[in-house]
Amino acid sequence: MATPNLPKLPNFLIAGPPKGGTTSLHHYLRQHPQVYMNPIKEPQFFAIADLRARDDYAATVARERAPLRAYLDGAQLDPAQYWITEWDDYVRMFRNARDEVAIGEASVNYFWMPSAAATIRSRLPNVRLVFMLRDPMERLFAWYMMALRRGGRVTFREWAERAMSGGPEYGPAVDGGRFGTHLARFLTHFPREQMRIYLYDSLRADTRSVVRDLLAFLGVDPDRPLDVSRVHNPTVVPRFPAVDRLRRQVLGNRSLTSWLPGPWHQALKRLYNRRRIDFTIDPADRRMVIDYYRDEILHAADLIGRDLSGWLR
Repeated sequence: MATPNLPKLPNFLIAGPPKGGTTSLHHYLRQHPQVYMNPIKEPQFFAIADLRARDDYAATVARERAPLRAYLDGAQLDPAQYWITEWDDYVRMFRNARDEVAIGEASVNYFWMPSAAATIRSRLPNVRLVFMLRDPMERLFAWYMMALRRGGRVTFREWAERAMSGGPEYGPAVDGGRFGTHLARFLTHFPREQMRIYLYDSLRADTRSVVRDLLAFLGVDPDRPLDVSRVHNPTVVPRFPAVDRLRRQVLGNRSLTSWLPGPWHQALKRLYNRRRIDFTIDPADRRMVIDYYRDEILHAADLIGRDLSGWLR
């Protein structure tokens, strides 16, 4: 009697943390013919136990139920973003996977949400885990830039003090930077050889070497040419907030320049937005955040055997 086809399941996860360069990894890997990346980014399935505690959980799941069902029943060709709450739906996300060697998904909140590591272990004990660690001070400042993009007008110190004083809305920003705590939790559930832990600075300095190492870790051809020239999802702030507020009122999330050819689109985006290098940080504010994360940085350095002293300066 024929054996029914077993469902495809991921054998690797890009597990975070957020604002660490994982979106770029997701896009690079999608180009490789031996890699299948689930088109729903951030399905969050293994962190649902934590998400259920959020005030907006029930409303979000209810709002997404019909479009999610339509997406799962359809071709699943276009990228999408939904919370996946049921195992059967999670499995269905991978129904288009065929003979790819590496099958994966990316949910950056797995890194810091307390229930995720154990839940992943219970369902996918042999899965490979990919983490990208970014200087916690720089990472927190990236979240501050997002607050500015959304219309915030507070100083970095005001925002950081508010964020570090607590509040569930700041969980991904602040708790996501507790690298030592979260890596230690994953290491209680998974052997170190099932993990690849990269540094964001290494990705920016030599993208090809990091991606090549990751491809080898996933068991696919590491020499396959991929376009790694673009940084995906960089955090930027509009130069003209009033114009950007008007754009959002009229166009929603659509870009003013999306209809232009690629080179013109990118050039005008650079004129429209301010990047991280356009901002300076008061040394006292930098020291405040470094001191907040000091023990976590030292703990992470010990766990991964890397010199992270640059993050303490």
